[in-house]
Amino acid sequence: MILTFMGTGASEGVPGAFCQCPDCMEARKLGGRELRSRSQLLVNRDLLIDMGPETYWKSVLYGIELSRVKYLFITHSHCDHLEEKLLGFRGAWFGREMIEPVLYAYGNEKVAQKICTRLEGCQAAGIKEACCMQTVHPFETLQAGNYSVTALPAIHAPGEEAFIYLIEDKEGKSVLYATDTGNLTEDTYAFLNGKHLNCVIMDCTLGAKNVTDTYHMGLRDNRVIQERLNSMGIADANTRFLCTHISHGTGGYRYLAECAERLGMELVWDGMEAEI
Repeated sequence: MILTFMGTGASEGVPGAFCQCPDCMEARKLGGRELRSRSQLLVNRDLLIDMGPETYWKSVLYGIELSRVKYLFITHSHCDHLEEKLLGFRGAWFGREMIEPVLYAYGNEKVAQKICTRLEGCQAAGIKEACCMQTVHPFETLQAGNYSVTALPAIHAPGEEAFIYLIEDKEGKSVLYATDTGNLTEDTYAFLNGKHLNCVIMDCTLGAKNVTDTYHMGLRDNRVIQERLNSMGIADANTRFLCTHISHGTGGYRYLAECAERLGMELVWDGMEAEI
């Protein structure tokens, strides 16, 4: 399973558009791994998690054919995770000779409402037919080609059912994508009990800061999850723990990467590929 991190930042990105803090100024100066667009993950070129505002440009930058994506799983409806207007260019004369004629999209009720409203507003014939939206619910497992994808509850976005996703393929590989959330719920730990995770991708909005946030995590919280999963036998020494969804003002790439490495975790960057 090939994981491509198309974006690894929090909602404001790094550097923040209007921010002049030392971290953002340094990111503008150094570029490279210091720059972070809004978080999204591509699995094997055909399954995408989240479709934020940089999706188009990142697909061009990294040589990704978006028409090859067949499955789209949205974590929640916030604008840094869902730019539904992009779907108005899928099909008709905007998107010709697409590799996959239909995109199967999944998300909560608010996600479904935003996507369906956008598709209904499209005038060009063929746009609505190029996307099929399905509403999903907590602990529901969906079959998406070679993948089994389970929507698990995130602690985030009051007023809607935000999700993290467990992705399992037919080769026996298993990845937990847990961004924009606080710690895992007890029901999630219970659901994962008896499974083995090859990779755990965790929200690290707070970086190495020693602060508490109900709806986000940092390295301190990531360590709690790592230890809990290891103690339950869900993860082991071969499991990769990857940290993403990094906010500005939490330190630069080199500093956070060293902090993560000391805990047996890896800090990801925009454009990073990981083979699981």
